[in-house]
Amino acid sequence: MKKKTIIRIIAAVVAVGSLAGTAGCKSAGKDDRENTTKISNPISTNDLTVDDTADTSGLKDVTVEEKEKPITDDSIIIRLDGMSSDEIVENLWKATHVKEGMYSEDFYERVIIDGCRLFNKRNDDFSWFFTEDSSDTIRYISRISVFSGMKCDPDFVGSGRVVLELHIEEKEYAFEVAEAIVERIQSEGYEIHLNRKSGENEDTWYVGFQKDRQTCTLQVNKIADYVISFDFPIDGTD
Repeated sequence: MKKKTIIRIIAAVVAVGSLAGTAGCKSAGKDDRENTTKISNPISTNDLTVDDTADTSGLKDVTVEEKEKPITDDSIIIRLDGMSSDEIVENLWKATHVKEGMYSEDFYERVIIDGCRLFNKRNDDFSWFFTEDSSDTIRYISRISVFSGMKCDPDFVGSGRVVLELHIEEKEYAFEVAEAIVERIQSEGYEIHLNRKSGENEDTWYVGFQKDRQTCTLQVNKIADYVISFDFPIDGTD
């Protein structure tokens, strides 16, 4: 599986262009933090309000040495092997716990990448890409991005959304996890306004949600592995 890692990651970014990429992100130095108190979907993803156009030109295969971090109740586990679909959803929703004024590096202290590795990081943007680091890793979070409005600035200023991607090898389990995510979004008061499967063997699934004026989406695409991509609004109060 390692031989196809780079192809798979870049393909995933391209295929979910409305959800993947970091072209809208801007960099800022740590000095800014001290001066800031706030701070192949074949269908459509026009429901998204995030300007998140894919840009893979800067993606590199980089190895970053990770310090060992303690696992707490707030930890976000990147490697999902051995988790049930419900456990995966609970783990994913920890990424929505972003308070106004949170800095990207503080959020990343909660991320545990044991069994995976950081694939790409641009400056201190509130966005990371991951990949598996061993052939026995078959389920993992491949992206976490936190947007303030339309940009993944280093500081979360409130009124934004989190964008998450997962890679899962097995189709049956991928759709089981996707269905669990759909149920969780519905439990937050969102109603489904578009639900469509397509592609060969229905390998592609698109679900659009709405709650008052808030929208979010979920997609499943077959790109070597099955890639689940979804976004969820956050307001900085959690």
